[in-house]
Amino acid sequence: MTHTGRYHGGLVFLSDLEGALDRFCRITSATLEDYGHSVDRQSITSPVEARVVASHYMVKLSLETLPGGERDVLLDEAAGLNRRVKPRKPRDRQRLVIELTPVASASDDRDISELMLVVMLYRMVDIYASEYIEWLSPDVHLTIEQFLGAFANVSPRRVRGRQQIIANNGKRFADIEETAPDLAMRYDRIAGQNAHAGNQGLVRLTEEEALALAFRAAPHPNEVDGQPPEEEAESDIRRLTAWGMTGMLCFVSAPVAAAMAAVNLLRGEDFRLNTQVLALTGAVATIAGSGMLGEALSLLSI
Repeated sequence: MTHTGRYHGGLVFLSDLEGALDRFCRITSATLEDYGHSVDRQSITSPVEARVVASHYMVKLSLETLPGGERDVLLDEAAGLNRRVKPRKPRDRQRLVIELTPVASASDDRDISELMLVVMLYRMVDIYASEYIEWLSPDVHLTIEQFLGAFANVSPRRVRGRQQIIANNGKRFADIEETAPDLAMRYDRIAGQNAHAGNQGLVRLTEEEALALAFRAAPHPNEVDGQPPEEEAESDIRRLTAWGMTGMLCFVSAPVAAAMAAVNLLRGEDFRLNTQVLALTGAVATIAGSGMLGEALSLLSI
């Protein structure tokens, strides 16, 4: 089949023309927007013709009435059957013609364009009782069963229900939990590779990686420890204060300051321990400087 730069789609259905063209316009606009093409203009030029202009596509919709009504009613009338049943007026057969034209034919992706045409027809079939579908050519007729069977791999998340299209009160996008696995699989197919080289389960670490992970003092920069920024800032202030008190111990007792510095390096900065050691060391130095400690020792020796 020769590609002419236009994509033809047709739908023969049983219904009246009232409100049909407006519904088809809204389905077309919703499909274009779902695939990232913003609709610039949507206009109904006549009772049987409409146009939808998007950023990269122009869609022309045409309606026409075909001769003949419902086939079962006409056959009953011709055969003289069901005469006692109250006759009902056969519904008209309508034909919708869709012409999807890319704005720039050179940069057109045929697979994406045909997929959008499939989704448009898929949604339209859900609204009206259809007889057959014209696919890419007016001469190619597909029954509803053949069409749904040929394009069964179209994701149902992209095809919204009838009430969601007409009333426009449904969710436009699916939930993240539903779309995430499908998007991941689609990315793997496009990239031509499988995540984690096709291996599933926990990631196995080498001995060097496990040893480095065990002796790591601080968390990895990409890890989230769950602390808010206020608590992290307060923790940094406490660590700085602990080292400040260790520095003050150098003027009171150098051996005690060296011991506290070693504790801070090995076990981490403990604000409470540094406060207690500084207070105790200061009290002992004050008592020793006033001579009270010597008097107490002399009394104990007696």
